[in-house]
Amino acid sequence: MMGIRRLLTALLVALAALALAHESRQVGPYRIVIGFLYNPAFAGFPNSLDLRVTEGDKPVEGLEKTLIVEIIAPNGEAFQVDLRRAHGQPGYYRGWFIPGVSGNYVWRVRGRIGDLEVNETFSKFFHSKEAVLDPREYTVPKGR
Repeated sequence: MMGIRRLLTALLVALAALALAHESRQVGPYRIVIGFLYNPAFAGFPNSLDLRVTEGDKPVEGLEKTLIVEIIAPNGEAFQVDLRRAHGQPGYYRGWFIPGVSGNYVWRVRGRIGDLEVNETFSKFFHSKEAVLDPREYTVPKGR
């Protein structure tokens, strides 16, 4: 019984960490949830935009045609991701990239959702000390 409680507690903590790794915002009638697909994110390793848009409880589809999404690096350089629908997940979108350096990144979403013009910036979508971590700080043995 104690083992099951520990397992459930660990599962709840993990789910809470994932929830904190995305920023959620109401924009008009739409809920936008955005973050990195892989958390924590590490410099030099492929990652992806993890974007979900809903209207009420309904997924919003077709946004790969009407939205532009950029990831902005700590030095201010912007990279427009190739926005694609997530296979088998209505209302979810991906956009692959490789963060080049550690630090805090920002997502910018602009274009149209339905008839609504959007131009939103998201900067609170990560749960670690920085949005993208330096992998050398987590390498064993150190110095490699």
